[in-house]
Amino acid sequence: MKISKLSEGVLWTNPKPVLRSRHSFFPYAIDLGNGTLLASHVIGEAFESVDQTTRMSKSSDGGKTWELLPEMYDKSIYGVPVSDYLKVTDTGGGRLILFGYEFIRNDPEKEIGNPVTGGLLESRIILIRSSDGGKSWGPAEEIPCRWGGHAEASAPITVLKNGSWISPITEFAKWDGSISGPLCGRMLRSDDCGRTWNDDAVTIALGEHVTAFEQRACQLEHSGRVVVIAWNEDLKTGERYNNHYAVSCDDAKTFDGPFDTGVRGQASSVCAIGGDYLLALHAVRRDTERPGVYAYVVNLKNGAWDIEDECIVWEPNFPMVKDENKAEVFAFLKFGQPGAVKLADGHILTTHWAIINGQGMIVTTKLKIG
Repeated sequence: MKISKLSEGVLWTNPKPVLRSRHSFFPYAIDLGNGTLLASHVIGEAFESVDQTTRMSKSSDGGKTWELLPEMYDKSIYGVPVSDYLKVTDTGGGRLILFGYEFIRNDPEKEIGNPVTGGLLESRIILIRSSDGGKSWGPAEEIPCRWGGHAEASAPITVLKNGSWISPITEFAKWDGSISGPLCGRMLRSDDCGRTWNDDAVTIALGEHVTAFEQRACQLEHSGRVVVIAWNEDLKTGERYNNHYAVSCDDAKTFDGPFDTGVRGQASSVCAIGGDYLLALHAVRRDTERPGVYAYVVNLKNGAWDIEDECIVWEPNFPMVKDENKAEVFAFLKFGQPGAVKLADGHILTTHWAIINGQGMIVTTKLKIG
């Protein structure tokens, strides 16, 4: 199977930057059919601004043009500001959910990330539901996990063929840099449409201080195996690893691995594209002379990460310079969180964020695989 890049576009950018500062990050798109796409993404004044909140954009022409929809998350009931980062999932029958996490901004002058320790502010995992296709949304539901107020939940909910809801999560360091135990990824799951949850299954564990950041999951169309991929880096030594993946044959209750993809990337994702094939996307920001978003067609039929084709779907037109005001692990965040959705016409739409000429925006590419 071969990858062909068909087009590149912009899902959202600030329409009037001379009037107001607005940047967008962390997108995820879904296909509702009949050429209608929805994409969740975050808009705010700056990369860690207090006013960041999830917005939705809609396309009625298969991703050629997009319309920004009204705000849907009412935070007026809270006593302090929160900055939320949610991703949309279609659970069928006009029911949509927004799932993710939000940081508690008790001190509006404090950044999300501690540049000295690499720790982060306290957060909580939340879920918001719509039963009318996104016209109206209910209140935020807080979801418990074993890491309490220091968990990353940056992946959308994946609805498995058996009806279970899953999303991989991992631990964030506390503001002082401490962690509760050996780092690993876990699978947050609900077997009753979000009424109850557990995070018993370990997805990826590579070492006491090795991250499983920005995990993504998909279920292969033929075998039904669940694949999880993650960004792996040693927070203590600074050593960087290739992206690793794990595989489950029992609907994400247990996982084999982790295994090496052979790709030295950071934020990454997996998207089932038919049979036992998936499309893997990697934001490669470091340890390369050619940074960019890399795409790989992977055949998992025989259980191995068999790469059949690869290409660079997007490259920055700016140098990758370290931000000295951020912790080392986050110092090269100039683009990231690539994701993909298989469209009804068989093409693939990818999304990622990038800071271009000082403006945080959402970039799309359309791919043909075959």
